[in-house]
Amino acid sequence: MDPVSAGGFAAAAGHYARARPVYARAVVGAIAQEVRRSRVLDLGAGTGILTGQLRRAGCDVVGLEPLGGMVEQFRRALPRVPVVRSVAETVPFVAGSFEGVTIAQAFHWMDHGAVLREVRRVLRPDGVLAVLWNVRDESVPWVAELADLVEARTGGRPYSEPRERPWTAVVGEQGGFRHVRALSEANPVRASQESVLERVRSTSFVAVLDPAGRDALLQEVRELLRSSEQTSGRQWFDYPHHTRVDIWRRE
Repeated sequence: MDPVSAGGFAAAAGHYARARPVYARAVVGAIAQEVRRSRVLDLGAGTGILTGQLRRAGCDVVGLEPLGGMVEQFRRALPRVPVVRSVAETVPFVAGSFEGVTIAQAFHWMDHGAVLREVRRVLRPDGVLAVLWNVRDESVPWVAELADLVEARTGGRPYSEPRERPWTAVVGEQGGFRHVRALSEANPVRASQESVLERVRSTSFVAVLDPAGRDALLQEVRELLRSSEQTSGRQWFDYPHHTRVDIWRRE
């Protein structure tokens, strides 16, 4: 695993469970429809956010997550849902075990070639791969300022986002899948200043900062939220996001 991912999320699992938003219901519904509400493997399941939504949408879901802290949070949230501790590059299931595989907010950390070979192996013929992402709306001034601040104080993201290199290109160059659908739905998050701070704490490359650096960043975030017209003096405000998904079928 990437050391920033392993170290950061191990340290921030509790923050992640409390702060990270669910995915837009329309997107989850579209995935459930594509997999015919059958058996789904949620790779990089983390604290079980998407796993739980798919379960509530009628799917038979198994989570797969490598980090012990995340698995602990998953089991607290979803005690009746099976979760296996493993990296996504080595999936401990036999070929053709699943109608669908989902990867939410995690594909950027993975070895794409190795993961996609494993996904193709464990999917049934014509099975579904769905890769999704909650994207902050940086057209909103305070959200853009927050993103710039976090990147400036941490040295930047240690990975590429789909806006820089679309997942359709990443999956397409590996072969073995045909792209069948893309969907983007508004997913505004009701937030407070404290919940935004918790969200920042849940970021892997913030969690691995030394304590002094992390505390200084959080203080700057507080000052930003207190000074922005859209967040200052408000108990609650919208933290704008979109949920985006790309869906493929195994060839």
